[in-house]
Amino acid sequence: MFEKAKIRFHDLKNAVKGEKDAVNSIKKSVSDIQDSVSDINELASDLQVQLKKLDFKNKPHLDRINEAQTRITDTLAAFPKNKK
Repeated sequence: MFEKAKIRFHDLKNAVKGEKDAVNSIKKSVSDIQDSVSDINELASDLQVQLKKLDFKNKPHLDRINEAQTRITDTLAAFPKNKK
């Protein structure tokens, strides 16, 4: 009788230890994720700054391309269309 109780006690003790280890592992994982989130936020912020710089740099070129495209489209529209 005591042997069965002793076995159950050890099984319960091992189960509690396993759960405790699992909780500690989850806590470490959550901590790692939180550290990664701050790094990801910093990266996203840096990317936004670089994107704004790129947009500022390319805007005059893109405006000229759009103006040329509009001018070409208007010129082509003025030509008579061939009927076959």
